[in-house]
Amino acid sequence: MTPEQTPADGLAPADVSTIIAMAWQDDTPFEAIAAQFGLDERAVIDLMRGALKTRSFRVWRIRVRGRTAKHQTRQISAQRDQHKPGSGALLKQALSEAQEAFPLPPSALTRESLR
Repeated sequence: MTPEQTPADGLAPADVSTIIAMAWQDDTPFEAIAAQFGLDERAVIDLMRGALKTRSFRVWRIRVRGRTAKHQTRQISAQRDQHKPGSGALLKQALSEAQEAFPLPPSALTRESLR
């Protein structure tokens, strides 16, 4: 794509509208747009910049930036991190070791006394 070309060049107006709608949806990743229309994330951003008003584009960029739902690879890695076996056990072990190394002073406060 040359600097004079835009991502919308060669696309039908209906396709541009569909891409914009897909980009606005929170649950549609950029990879789905790339698979259907052949536009990578950078091209979609350029298309949105050219097709939307400045304020609308800024609002969209704020919503999309860093959102895992828009990046399928980030979704997969986030799900993988959530389902790591033993991560809860490791946290419990680290907390118990920290309590042994740095014991809390005795306190007269109990759950019952705070009710």
